[in-house]
Amino acid sequence: MFTAAVAAQASGVLAGALELTTGHIKQRRQFGRALAEFQAVTMQIADVYIAGRALDVAMWSAAWRLSEGLPAGQDLALAAYHVGESVRALYTCQHLHGGLGLDVTYPLHRYFAQAGHLSHLLGGADAQLDLIGALV
Repeated sequence: MFTAAVAAQASGVLAGALELTTGHIKQRRQFGRALAEFQAVTMQIADVYIAGRALDVAMWSAAWRLSEGLPAGQDLALAAYHVGESVRALYTCQHLHGGLGLDVTYPLHRYFAQAGHLSHLLGGADAQLDLIGALV
């Protein structure tokens, strides 16, 4: 149950960071164009979106299995793995914000710090891969 709750919070953190970053790249202009118009930027923000969707699917699957009283160990480990991977997605968000993303007074910093804390609570992505391997 704890892992599912942490995964749900991480899902919200990643969704908030994605929204903030999407807004930033639509408005920030470089070389006379919005950052969102550059193909490389579009591919990077798409990777963040995919990381969020993968976390959502794993989290909801685990939550459903728990609610039905079904074994949920593998689903919870997979959700925890994606919580760890959300930190990588937050690095991409910081990159897309440039130096602004590292400023502790800028909102993205709080998303990044929270994602890191949540990942540490669950042991990180590598520990979850070990657990998934043991469960399979």
